[in-house]
Amino acid sequence: MNSIPNNKKNLLLKTGQEIFASHGFTNVGLTELLKKAGIPKGSFYYYFDSKEDYGVAVIQYYMDQYTTHLSTLFNTPDLSGKERLLSCWENWNENQCNNDYEGRCLVVKLSSEVADFSEAMRHEFCKGIDKVLTLIASVIYKGQQDGSIPDHLNPDLTAQELYQQWLGASLLTKIQRNKHPFKIALRYTMNILEK
Repeated sequence: MNSIPNNKKNLLLKTGQEIFASHGFTNVGLTELLKKAGIPKGSFYYYFDSKEDYGVAVIQYYMDQYTTHLSTLFNTPDLSGKERLLSCWENWNENQCNNDYEGRCLVVKLSSEVADFSEAMRHEFCKGIDKVLTLIASVIYKGQQDGSIPDHLNPDLTAQELYQQWLGASLLTKIQRNKHPFKIALRYTMNILEK
């Protein structure tokens, strides 16, 4: 009996993720969102108090999926820490470009849009990004243990530096509509990870 409501809520979250990644948050009205999801307005307000509350839930949904995906990549057997980390960036490159340059990263698409008017949404992004940074730092540490990543690197600072580099590359890729920023980010990443 609980699966039907959960299916509706998950459908709303998935639809929001897709629409917000394409059109942003403020450009999307509830009518458009509910029409695309095929869910009546009353069902929306059963799950969410407001559009902002919904935005927080969509960000949490996206970040949970993303960190689960990262955990899977970072736990690939028979790869060194460096290879696991590089597989993350290769995956990022593939998912962010797909020859349309729209990108799929809600952090890139929404963070600057919502951070100024929604403390709750900004905070949810912070929580999600902290989890991502922890995962990246963890795989850097594992790479140091297996000898594939230099010992002199501080895992936490290096995770922050690399994540910022790739977020910036994602933004520039959207603006420039080419993969050159990702090539630069990969070269930068390889230089950091060299012994």
